[in-house]
Amino acid sequence: MTQFEEPAFVKPTHPKGDVIVFGKSPELEIEDAKSGLARFGGFWRTPSYFTAYVRSAEILIEHAAKTNTLDDIALPAFYMQRHALELLIKRLLSWLYEAAEYRSELGQASTWAPSAQQKKAFKRSHNLTRLLNDLLSSSRASGFQDPPIELCELVRSIGKLEKSETWSRYAASETKEGTIVRHIDKEVVVPLVDFQRRLDLVVSKITYRFDGEDSYENELYYEWESVARATAPRVRIVVASIDQPRGRR
Repeated sequence: MTQFEEPAFVKPTHPKGDVIVFGKSPELEIEDAKSGLARFGGFWRTPSYFTAYVRSAEILIEHAAKTNTLDDIALPAFYMQRHALELLIKRLLSWLYEAAEYRSELGQASTWAPSAQQKKAFKRSHNLTRLLNDLLSSSRASGFQDPPIELCELVRSIGKLEKSETWSRYAASETKEGTIVRHIDKEVVVPLVDFQRRLDLVVSKITYRFDGEDSYENELYYEWESVARATAPRVRIVVASIDQPRGRR
């Protein structure tokens, strides 16, 4: 039987997915609660950045709606929503791009592969529209259907508000021509509660499911797993990052 150097503490599974899969010792739970400490990371407690941003936006918006403080928390809440979308799109792209790399290693040179511009955008861009367009074209070129329309519609709605990729992070930004663009020079109306409802719907329709049901991400992952196994057939596929589905053993 495998022995691990660090103990793992099981905790109840969150119905919408776990930010951190394993818990802390009961003693540490009590001590951290008394001291006001947050604790994450390490072998058993690597957080899912994507789930963390979705959950944080949900908690913040629910509290603000109850305390009539939606105006005060609008900027950080909106940023968490759009950043969660960015993380999701890039996670989906990673399955497609890595599968293409594996196919290239297998000598399947005639199959689709991401362009240099797409690879650069994956690493450096925060533009949701650009990233979504890359996802749509890459998905179609790889033989998959488009992701659920709810994702595209939410990206479009968010894009109508953003003057730049940093709209919700800074008061102004600079264009390539050197022009300073003030982000909030007029009143902005942000449907935070509706955005969160739509974000939750996107998550439920797209992300990997462990209950035997299919989803858009399930299909991408199964293709990735297939070519990964073909590339290294003796390697047991285990995805280390909690931000990606754990591989089937």
